[in-house]
Amino acid sequence: MQYISAHITYREATHSETAERLGIKNIPSKAEFQSMQLVAQTVFEPVRNYIGKPIKVTSFYRSLALNKAIGGSKSSQHVLGQAIDMVHTEGFTNLEIFQLIRHRGIFDQLIWEFGTDYEPAWVHVSYRPTGNRKQVLKSVKVDGKTKYLVI
Repeated sequence: MQYISAHITYREATHSETAERLGIKNIPSKAEFQSMQLVAQTVFEPVRNYIGKPIKVTSFYRSLALNKAIGGSKSSQHVLGQAIDMVHTEGFTNLEIFQLIRHRGIFDQLIWEFGTDYEPAWVHVSYRPTGNRKQVLKSVKVDGKTKYLVI
């Protein structure tokens, strides 16, 4: 089995039910794969090691075709292999994961994705090799459209 990092398999990082259903190839280039490894090592693994319990990866790499099919942002860092979405599995909440990354992590963008005022539905975090902005946002729906608020 091929791994992106100690706790993320290649299959987990590239799997998409939408891609399978629509016959979309979701295969990263060498550069995108290297970006995925960097995100996994720099952002995901420190959180996973701190928590000491599994964290579910819900989205990592998305090809341009897949990103378009799901209605992803045209500037999504997922298509570059620079972003990962995750949810808790046991022992920690999405809020705790969000706060851990916010206060201890190195990141480009950290997004509280939907959910409630008390808990994000999932946590989105991106990382770039240089120029990380440490931007913290919250996604909300306004008139049916996703808006990002600085928090």
